[in-house]
Amino acid sequence: MKVAIVILNFNGKDLLSTYLESVLAFQGDATVWIVDNNSTDESLSFIKKKYPKVKCLVLDDNYGYAGGYNRALSKIDADLYCLLNNDIEVSEEWVPKMQAAFENDPQIGFAQSKIVSAQNNSTFDYAGGGGGQLDLLGFPYCRGRYLNHCSKDIGQYDDHKTITWASGAAFWVRKTTFNDLGGFDEDFFMHFEEIDLCVRGKVNGWTTKYIGDVKVAHLGGGTLHSKNPRKLYFNIRNSMLCYSKVLPLPHWIAIISFRLIFDFLLGVYLLLSLRYEHLWAIVKAHHSFFGKLPKVIAKRTKTIVPFQKKLVFWLFFKAKVQQI
Repeated sequence: MKVAIVILNFNGKDLLSTYLESVLAFQGDATVWIVDNNSTDESLSFIKKKYPKVKCLVLDDNYGYAGGYNRALSKIDADLYCLLNNDIEVSEEWVPKMQAAFENDPQIGFAQSKIVSAQNNSTFDYAGGGGGQLDLLGFPYCRGRYLNHCSKDIGQYDDHKTITWASGAAFWVRKTTFNDLGGFDEDFFMHFEEIDLCVRGKVNGWTTKYIGDVKVAHLGGGTLHSKNPRKLYFNIRNSMLCYSKVLPLPHWIAIISFRLIFDFLLGVYLLLSLRYEHLWAIVKAHHSFFGKLPKVIAKRTKTIVPFQKKLVFWLFFKAKVQQI
């Protein structure tokens, strides 16, 4: 099985200079690619000078996460891809273990390893943790991370488990799965696109796996900080776009109705907090969603309810209580 580690980069020279070394040290038999989303910094000249053996693919524009990887994977020959953020640190022989999971189970379409924080590797990372799920109301969470609470890694998620979605920070995907699903939805641009792809994969019989005896560390916030209103915009809009493609009609009506009420109340809170940019991000997200809805409805084929019978708010409460 031919493996390619594909790192999408946009003006990330400083991150590459910090984290690429570890990826190359533990790449095994995989080929490492830097896919540049039309950077304006010195990323490419840095790579070519310091790491001349790393393969580079230069795109003519910034196509975001979804469009950038779609274009890249159409040109990179491999059976298995690891789509890796440029702020990931590797510290072990990870490639053979992840590769073996796909070789041993042909139904696995996607996978992720354990992802801890690069700032404190005894704590799970916000963006990946111990594997992604969707709660009863459609909010994404990770084992080891609920809302903004990240748990300590004490080996509780050193397992192998079927999950709902794999983190885009270190996202493993089989080539045939990616091609069968038509790749990422480019209407998303960035954020929630890996969840959307995994859910569409589940609809079509592919499974997503968590491999907990492999660990990588993620800095996080290298593209958009969690408090950036643009991130709020993409997460609200794209989650509703995703659910509009896969949920049965009664569930879709319930979830969208709930989100309208929830986002209205969130907007009131942001207004009272004088956070006008975040409030405007919510307004723009809903406006864009309803503008794209006819196009999204045309993408509906099979439907599924991918939610867990849990509430992320309750999981957060339990996690906080366990710390006391």
